Amino acid sequence: MQIGTDFPKIEFQLFGLDLLEPNGIIGNTLIFLLSFFFFFKVKKLKKDGDATFIKNWRLFYLTFGITFFTGGLGHLFYNYFEVAGKIPSWFISFFSPYYIEQAMITIYPNKEKQPLFRKISRLKLILFICAEAVLLINYDISHKPELGLIIPSLSSILGLVTCLGVLGLYYKKAIHRSFINLWYAMLVLLFSLLPQVFKFNIHPYWDRNDLSHFLLLFTLILYYLAIKHYHSYKVNSVTAV
Repeated sequence: MQIGTDFPKIEFQLFGLDLLEPNGIIGNTLIFLLSFFFFFKVKKLKKDGDATFIKNWRLFYLTFGITFFTGGLGHLFYNYFEVAGKIPSWFISFFSPYYIEQAMITIYPNKEKQPLFRKISRLKLILFICAEAVLLINYDISHKPELGLIIPSLSSILGLVTCLGVLGLYYKKAIHRSFINLWYAMLVLLFSLLPQVFKFNIHPYWDRNDLSHFLLLFTLILYYLAIKHYHSYKVNSVTAV
């Protein structure tokens, strides 16, 4: 176990290629597969009165899965592409919190404020993408690639704390108790940051990234529980009427 420092990256060869971090590609692929599983699960839900809500959650699962799959490839082929191999996942990652924001805004009780909140969400997306582009164009981060994750992480924290934490609790009281699952998901997300911040590494094959990714799997389940139970509530409400 190491705290404060990282283990050396695990190197291995396959098909004549010099590759890195086999544990990373496994964890990222698991997130990718579970994301696509829930992408299709959400697709099966009826869209009565919640078409936009469901559509945005599906887009979240899609972009989240692609983010981690491309991120895993960036780790795996780092010897060949270096920082350039990580850039696609960094930019795709901006869209995952954006789609959660858009989904949650669609059911905000005060419909008059929805257009304003949607514009704020879109502006946030554009500003953070531009900030990341400025960083990568003007600074050489090859000596410390994790700097490229700072802006995407800030974008996610800002969006998810607001939509999962603040709106999750508000919707739990104002709409349906199922939204408490989103608040739980936010707590798990915040907890998953701790291994990254303190560089808490249990083993070379189970480092801080693997621990964080393992916790992220639970958030995908919690999201789905909130979506499914809220959807059932809405369908039953329509049927009762």
